[in-house]
Amino acid sequence: MENIQIYNSDVEHLIPVISSIFKFYPDGAVFKDINLNYLSINNVYCSFFGQDNDGFINGRSKNCFLSERILNLIKDADREVLHTLQPLNYVINSGNNTILNVTTSPIIASENLIGIISIVKDITQDEFIKENFVKKHFKHIDAEKQLQVQRETFVASIGHDLKNPTIAQIRGLELLLNGAFGKLNTEQTELLSMILDSCRYMNGMLSSLLDTYKNYNGVVELKFSEFSLAELVKECVSEMLYVAREKSVEIRNSFSYSGEIYADRVQIRRVIMNLLSNAIKYAYKETEIQLNLSKEKDNVNFKFINKSPYIPEEKQQCIFARYVSYSGEHKVAGTGLGLYASKKIIESHNGKIYVKSFKEEKNIFGFIIPIRQNNSNGKIFL
Repeated sequence: MENIQIYNSDVEHLIPVISSIFKFYPDGAVFKDINLNYLSINNVYCSFFGQDNDGFINGRSKNCFLSERILNLIKDADREVLHTLQPLNYVINSGNNTILNVTTSPIIASENLIGIISIVKDITQDEFIKENFVKKHFKHIDAEKQLQVQRETFVASIGHDLKNPTIAQIRGLELLLNGAFGKLNTEQTELLSMILDSCRYMNGMLSSLLDTYKNYNGVVELKFSEFSLAELVKECVSEMLYVAREKSVEIRNSFSYSGEIYADRVQIRRVIMNLLSNAIKYAYKETEIQLNLSKEKDNVNFKFINKSPYIPEEKQQCIFARYVSYSGEHKVAGTGLGLYASKKIIESHNGKIYVKSFKEEKNIFGFIIPIRQNNSNGKIFL
């Protein structure tokens, strides 16, 4: 919420305008101030929750027509939007066979946060069609629950099967580097060392993956320690150096901060590798990637700047969402999970990941996290 001031006053003049818009809006709509007090609501929204507009009292933060479960869900979502200043989309099952899709967005005027607006759409029919499709084409599967179990079992099995050859590779590379099969020259030693680091990183990620599916049902436990972020970035750059050379891309470091941070080294390394890999993947050939590391008050800011295709504003809004990928447009491979996972990791460190794109075909990706973690819950909810 940097540079954004919070205002809980001077919004009265907006209420008649918003109410007038809401009146003719086909979907449910509600406007709340920064304290989550209801300021304006339309009849469609009321009908979704079995209430009427006459029973609604402006200025209240408690909606007596909502169940405790739904009320808590909405409040948690509203607070996240106020904290992150990013739109949030989620689904509510209202309990009367109605499924609602809710999109909540912050309202910012002249860099002042004045409240939030939620748009609610009835997607019951869409879900009904989807459910019938599943039943028709997957009649021997117990819908989503069975699919989820199969996915988790598959990922756990693949992770387990990959660990053995990865460990074998590590042992073989260690023998080579220790001179068990003869002396190596400097270039061979450097290359094998980078491959060994990559294998160790992969082994750590596989262990984390197995722990996630075995013990935490999609939740990764963070392991905090003190380490130098600058050295970690250099380590990642070293590993990706040969990939960059294939595209004649040069990587330059500009570090004004070299102190230690307190974070999960493995997970932060994962974020850096994701960002760096994307930077190289989409960079134009024979260009330069600039890596910057700086201290901003109690935070550390890491970012890269590269020359690559412009990312339109609408794509920037959802580029960190699950399964969102624009790799097909650029004829490169991509699943849309790397940036999503990176966002979750940075948020679990009480930080923020960001993207900026310029029509001069310059892009900036980066993240800001606290140097010291004070209130982290120590988990990533994937």
